[in-house]
Amino acid sequence: MKRKIVSTILILILLQSYIYTVIAASTSELNGQKTDIQNKIDDAKDQQSNVQKELDAEMKVISDLDYEISQGEEEIEKLNVQIKELETSIQAKEKLIEEKQKEYNENEDLLKQRMVAMYEMGETSFLDMLFNSASIIDFISNYYTMSQFVQYDTELLQSIEDDKKQIEEAKQALVEEKAQIETLKNDKVSKTNSIKSKRAQRQEKANALSDEKKKLQKEIDDYNAQIKKVEEQIAQILAQANSQSGSSGLKFDGSFIWPCNNKIVTSTVKPRWGRWHKGIDIGAAHENVYAAASGYAYNLENPGGYGNYIMIVHGSGYITLYAHLLSRKISNGQYVNQGQVIAISGGGLNDEGRGSSTGKHLHFEIRKASSISNYFSSNFLNPLEYLPGGYTLAPGASTPS
Repeated sequence: MKRKIVSTILILILLQSYIYTVIAASTSELNGQKTDIQNKIDDAKDQQSNVQKELDAEMKVISDLDYEISQGEEEIEKLNVQIKELETSIQAKEKLIEEKQKEYNENEDLLKQRMVAMYEMGETSFLDMLFNSASIIDFISNYYTMSQFVQYDTELLQSIEDDKKQIEEAKQALVEEKAQIETLKNDKVSKTNSIKSKRAQRQEKANALSDEKKKLQKEIDDYNAQIKKVEEQIAQILAQANSQSGSSGLKFDGSFIWPCNNKIVTSTVKPRWGRWHKGIDIGAAHENVYAAASGYAYNLENPGGYGNYIMIVHGSGYITLYAHLLSRKISNGQYVNQGQVIAISGGGLNDEGRGSSTGKHLHFEIRKASSISNYFSSNFLNPLEYLPGGYTLAPGASTPS
């Protein structure tokens, strides 16, 4: 009996121990999940804190000046392209005027020769030539010859008149374009002087920063310098794409899908760090990246800025851009279909060579422009207005910084 009681007690003790172990394991698991969630919250706070650093009053002034300088530089770049286009157009018009003037002079000489020939014929009329024909065949031949002369003279007069009109129109357009180019050059000088003044103000403010803030400002400056290079790369790729058969003839209706499964938007289109943030940031870490629409894809690199990134030319002036990529799944210039996996998202300071950012995410842009010059200014669109809904805005996503 005692042995039975002892056995029962031991079983109860073991059962209780097992229950405590299970509870402890469950508690441990829950605590682990709680810690995991807390770490993610802390990471989010850290990322937000990194952005908020730029809201320091002194650095905010520098950031505002940087934004104004950036906008001015883009306007000047656009002016440069417009001036170059006008100069090309002016050269073409001057050549046209020269050619038309030559044709006009030649036709005018021919007309004078015809008039001299007609004068030398004296009183001989067309009817005389016709009635003096030796036979009906000769009569028809003379009649045909004279009708050809009349038609030739009519066409000659019309050609002279057309050449004169084209010359006058080309000269008028030339005057207008030369006036336009002067206006653009004056605007460029004005904006250049304004930028010089703002740069001086900016340098004065930057010199007054503490060493810690100077270090942070340098990181921001380095990042913005790299982002500026992206514009040059885009222009080069567009010029290349437009020269290739097929890519320039693409037609696109502007229908996009989300570039990844994650739809948490951590940053929107807004002024950020002294320049426009021309896309959205999506909290996608090491996830599939999909082509938002079909088109020709190009692999690009921008260390310290966009890192590894892909640009897709869709046609009808549209392009999309996918930045801070861990790896890419397409070859350069490859045609991709909408929804095709083109990369794995990465980014973040812990992913070597993936570009500078405050955390792992996908940077996504949609741009549209009718010419190369437009890609240096307000060509960027708000992706949230073109992508399907169902997304979530993270805290501070739309706050300017």
